[in-house]
Amino acid sequence: MNDGGALLPHHSVWSEVAAILSGLIGGGRYGLKIRVPHAVVMTFLFGSHLSFKQKIKAVAKLAAEHASNLAAFACLYKLMLATLKVLSRRIQQGRGDLHPGTIRHLCRSLSAVLVNGPFIPKGHVLSTTTPVPGLPEQPYHAFLAGAVGGYYVWGRYSGVNYQLILYLASRILVGCIKLASEKGIPPFAWKRLSFAKTYPWAAAGIWGTVMMLFEKHPEVLHPSLRRSMDEIYRFDSFASDGSAASGTR
Repeated sequence: MNDGGALLPHHSVWSEVAAILSGLIGGGRYGLKIRVPHAVVMTFLFGSHLSFKQKIKAVAKLAAEHASNLAAFACLYKLMLATLKVLSRRIQQGRGDLHPGTIRHLCRSLSAVLVNGPFIPKGHVLSTTTPVPGLPEQPYHAFLAGAVGGYYVWGRYSGVNYQLILYLASRILVGCIKLASEKGIPPFAWKRLSFAKTYPWAAAGIWGTVMMLFEKHPEVLHPSLRRSMDEIYRFDSFASDGSAASGTR
C-alpha cells in the first residue's frame, strides 16, 4: 500500500474531528454576533405593532435560527470534507486490484466520478502529503460538501434562509465576473470594461430596475425591501397626520 492510497492517519482523524467541532462552534458564534444586532434594529424599527415581549421573542427566534443554521452547515460541511478525503483514498487504494470484475470496475468508476468529480484526469494519483484538516483537497469537494449542506440546512424556506441565499447570489455573481476577468475571458477582461468604468452603469441599471419594479410591480419585491422603500418613497412628512402618502400600496 502506498502513501497515496493510505487512509487518514490517526492524528489526522482527530484533527478533522477538531475542525468539525470548531466549525460547529464558530458558525453558532458568528450567527449570533451578526443576527442579534440586525434583528434588534429591524424588529424595533418595523415591529411597532408588536408588544415589547413579542419583539424580544422575535429577536431571539431570528438569532437562534441564524446561529443554528450556520453551526449546522459549518459542521456538515467539514464532516463532508473529511468523508470525501477518506473515500478518495479508498478509491485510490482499490486501483491496486489488477483484475477487478466488470460490475466491480463499473461501481468503482461511478464512485470515483461521484467522489472526485467528472473532470479528474485518467490515472490521477492523490497527493502523498498529509491533507490539511478542515480544508478540501480539491475544489470539487468544496462544491459537493457545500451543495449537500445547502440542500439539507438552507433548503428549507424561511425569511432568514432566503435572505442569505439572496446575499450569496449577488456576491457569487460579482465573484464570477471578477474571476472571468482574471482568466482573460472576454468581454469581462476588456480594459474598456474595467470596474471603474462599468460601476456607474451597473448602479444606473440596478437602481432604475428596482424603482420601476417598486412603482409598477411592488408585489414581486422581497417584503423587507418593499417595507424599506415604502418608508422612504411613500412617506409624506408634510401630511397633516405625518403618515405615509395616500399612494401607499
